[in-house]
Amino acid sequence: MIRSFVIAVSRCFIALTASAEELMTLEEVAAAAKDGIEFVDNSYILERQSSNADLMLVDVRSNGDFEVGHIPGAISMPRGTAEFEFAKNVRDANAEIILYCRTGSRASLVKKALSAQGYTNVSAHSGFETWIEGGHPVENKFGSFRQDALEQEDDTGSK
Repeated sequence: MIRSFVIAVSRCFIALTASAEELMTLEEVAAAAKDGIEFVDNSYILERQSSNADLMLVDVRSNGDFEVGHIPGAISMPRGTAEFEFAKNVRDANAEIILYCRTGSRASLVKKALSAQGYTNVSAHSGFETWIEGGHPVENKFGSFRQDALEQEDDTGSK
């Protein structure tokens, strides 16, 4: 299964690079990542958290961003390792998973990867910024709080 995933990702990469006349801009990369993804909103997360005690709410941002603040109940699995962590530790193809990052790009990429790996109940949230803009609580090791804005790495790794 992982071999098939690696082959599929390689084919997509080759197709993108072979057809590109110019390098993609950051905006084009983000748009391509989100292409075909239907995002869930804040109310969906809240409803699923109250309905499903086994829900996996997964923050795919960096560990540093997660430590600054995250959606209550979320676990950290940064993009780049999340796919491998799921393959190793989550052996239920129907496990309910909601992924989020700052703006949705990384969550989209992980959703696509997990779907290719055989997970069938994966959603991507529109982003941590959306959560904060909605006035929802954020938590970290010091407790729960509300925050107007967080300075954090964007989907490219820069601030």
